Amino acid sequence: MYAGANADRSRRAGGARMEARMVHFAQLSAPRGLGLLLCCAGLAGAARAQDAATVYGYLDLGLVRESGAGARLDRGLNNWLGVRGVEGLDGDLAATFNVQMRFDPDTGMQERASTLFQGETTVGLRSKTLGGLRLGRALSPLWQEKWRYDPWYDSGFMGSLESYNGDFDSDGLPSADFHNYSRVGNGVFYASPGLGGVRFFGMAELEAPAAGQPVERARGAALTYADGAATAMLSYERNHVADSIVYLAGSYRIDQLTVLGAYSRSRLVLSGGERRSALLAGTYALGAQLLRFGYGRLRESGQHKASVGLSHALSKRTNIYADLYREKMAATGNGGASDGMALNGVALGINHAF
Repeated sequence: MYAGANADRSRRAGGARMEARMVHFAQLSAPRGLGLLLCCAGLAGAARAQDAATVYGYLDLGLVRESGAGARLDRGLNNWLGVRGVEGLDGDLAATFNVQMRFDPDTGMQERASTLFQGETTVGLRSKTLGGLRLGRALSPLWQEKWRYDPWYDSGFMGSLESYNGDFDSDGLPSADFHNYSRVGNGVFYASPGLGGVRFFGMAELEAPAAGQPVERARGAALTYADGAATAMLSYERNHVADSIVYLAGSYRIDQLTVLGAYSRSRLVLSGGERRSALLAGTYALGAQLLRFGYGRLRESGQHKASVGLSHALSKRTNIYADLYREKMAATGNGGASDGMALNGVALGINHAF
């Protein structure tokens, strides 16, 4: 995964779940597309019938020009439409659900051919004193939390430094569209309540996939800390083929400046090697503007990337942004289009959350 363009890496990773951090269809034939729209309308009606159910979504699209290629429309972050809700039960107990589909806004096509609800499909229980338990398919604890340490929210597109921020294949098995690169199905997910700023997130897969070979059940955990100006995160994860990662990150805020840093070490069983990544980045807030900057490097290959960007808030839910970035790809010797090349890019885009 040392070589390849940013867009390819993000399609493997699937991006991170932006609804957790903001204000917070294969191409369809006409009959199927109509049925899907009617289904969405029905979901919206059901959402209005429940006090705490919400239809939510995110749209992000921009103009991108990279060296060696013409201008194109592309996403700055993955786009989604979902329904989530909470139903109060006895005491402080509540039932929760989240169903999220993903799509490409430039074509209207489903993002992944193998999964309509690519984002998340979970149902569970939540308690203020005991924490939350979800069943289904969702981001692993590593991917759920590490986006905080990339100023571009771990998107993998444009200026994002996701490849240098503890990038890890949570699946490990061959896949045509990498739909489980950052997610785990047939899983149990636990999130503890906060205690002195500390929270624990755990995940275990109950059923290993039928892969035609012996595979392990995926599992992982993350410990996070957030108190005032400082945050920190430590995570461990192991996938179906016994690859593993240890990830450590932290941030500190001084007035309008926030400094971010992350380091990871992955052991890759099938190749018999390891991959180490490091990232140093930051943001500077000035009124409606947010300046973003950062540098990331992969130790073994020497691949590295430097990015700078500016985001301007038009409202609480709408932003326009510009990115400049340069990435030196790894020299693999395979003669591929990106083998050892220096990729320069510029992007102008807009996003809206609802």
